[in-house]
Amino acid sequence: MIMAKDPAVLFYTADFLVGAMTMTDEQVGKYIRLLCLQHQKGHLSEDEMLSVCKTYDEGVYSKFRVDEDGRYYNRRMDEEIRKRAKSTDSSRENGKRGGRPKNQPVLNEKPIENPQVFLNKPKQNPSENENEDEDVNII
Repeated sequence: MIMAKDPAVLFYTADFLVGAMTMTDEQVGKYIRLLCLQHQKGHLSEDEMLSVCKTYDEGVYSKFRVDEDGRYYNRRMDEEIRKRAKSTDSSRENGKRGGRPKNQPVLNEKPIENPQVFLNKPKQNPSENENEDEDVNII
């Protein structure tokens, strides 16, 4: 049984829509609630299934399998929880090693000794489109 501690899981909307295409609106509501409950609590008991469905609903129950302990789970939700946990673990391990490597300096490149000189340097050739202040007397 997988217990979710992660607050999120990837949700593939197109796959969900196709998988729930023949369900009624009421069944879709039950189905999505059960998926969320599985993500939060792990595999579901018969009582948890019935607390959402109120009675056995073939259209909803057909989306779930029963594990060796008699608990219900959606196979795809289990896969997505595992993938997310693996990705999170990988990111955590990379973080412990210091994250991404810092950019290494390029060999044979000298650092600028006084970068401020370049920031305040006046323009050498003003572009033709720049306006210049001129006093012109027109008679």
